[in-house]
Amino acid sequence: MPKNSALELLAPEIQLQVLFDVATPDDLHALIQASPRLYQVFLLNKHTILSAVARRQFHPTVIPDAVFVAKISQLGQPLSRETVIELCKTYPSESHEELTISIPISAALCELASNLRFFVGDYVRNTLPIMEGLGRSLDLDVLPEYWPEDPVSCPKLSDSETGRLQRAFCRFETYRLFFARCPSGFDHDLGACPYDPSLTPVEQASLFLQQFPDFQITEINCIRDYLYRRLRGICGRLEDEAADSLSPETFIFAQDGDVESVEWRSGVYLFTKSGKAYQNDHIEYLMSLGLPYIRQVLGSTGEEQKNLFIRHIANPSDVIGHLETQFITRALDFLGLNPARGDIPLLAKTDPPFVYEINADVELDIPDAWQWAHPRAPPFTLKESPLKGLRDWGYVFWDFDRLRESGILERSRDDVRKIKFNEYEAADGPSVQERLLGPSTPLFSPEDESESAIIYEAS
Repeated sequence: MPKNSALELLAPEIQLQVLFDVATPDDLHALIQASPRLYQVFLLNKHTILSAVARRQFHPTVIPDAVFVAKISQLGQPLSRETVIELCKTYPSESHEELTISIPISAALCELASNLRFFVGDYVRNTLPIMEGLGRSLDLDVLPEYWPEDPVSCPKLSDSETGRLQRAFCRFETYRLFFARCPSGFDHDLGACPYDPSLTPVEQASLFLQQFPDFQITEINCIRDYLYRRLRGICGRLEDEAADSLSPETFIFAQDGDVESVEWRSGVYLFTKSGKAYQNDHIEYLMSLGLPYIRQVLGSTGEEQKNLFIRHIANPSDVIGHLETQFITRALDFLGLNPARGDIPLLAKTDPPFVYEINADVELDIPDAWQWAHPRAPPFTLKESPLKGLRDWGYVFWDFDRLRESGILERSRDDVRKIKFNEYEAADGPSVQERLLGPSTPLFSPEDESESAIIYEAS
């Protein structure tokens, strides 16, 4: 910036207002890098400027959740049981009316906002094509990891749509910080991670998930489905690459001693027949590492992505301990009856087209598609696994105008909810070992005819 530029010549109070009003942390950094005078103004008002810019990254209703995530992310992970219970009692308890917040928390908010921008954009690109496809035809083939054959650019979202997605991702990250057994850093001591979470899945559901309204629990469930499906898609690609690049001999293991330990140490265990059964637990473990780590996985390619996804661990006991069976999927299974069941009158007409009075959703209240999907009363239970056909396109996030333009509201909600986009089918296919060597053959041990061992023989 020229020394005597217009910004340099402005009065200090106007320069301060310019810094207060910047849209993003990147814009703020660019301004103070370009202007020595603005940099001096920034140094004198760092706390208030960073607070204002950090808060501006979030929908007003989401700010308490975002500040809570930023604060607990500064605590040592994993959190103790006592700490989690106390935090659950006060969550989110943060007021966004504070004039300033500390610089570390502002920095954490800016980092969180960067991750949310990435995931909101990725979520939109992967789910809106499904809704638009369903609006045209109920005969829709959805790829295991969502990606459409012709990816669309991320459309502009309304403030309320952005707010709902931000809220859901914030709450997923809060859940992860509460209950994950493992910090997200790649180089931490895996053997030092606790074997069990701080709270059981039943406690996780009752203390955290069930404090939200039913449609907000569904928002979190939509995020779980999306993250699982994206990671499952990467797993499928890695399996295809392994089948093309590895020789069949890679999967022929000596049958004496502890065969499973040999397979664990091989570095290809997830591609074996035995490891195939544990892939879902491994994906759940990756989800427990949180949004920053998952972003690394999704944003990488080639060998780097493979290493981030597989996280090869030499010690078999450490590997087994990091297969996650008590995280969010399990907690969602323990959700109880919906407290709102029967308490809300008729929300919309039963037959399409859906009739709705459009109002500005300032507080991110009951979303439009929730009323379309549940016209007479809320779901009886909070789990509602039959609604996965709706969650696959994130039905609780979108505004009425987008729903109407897609044509989805002209469809019978009962037909749409029955559609099965079952990403778990990818986990039921043959392993890489079976693709290269064929089905395993059970052979009886000559030493003990009462036992059998399933082995592979080189052909």
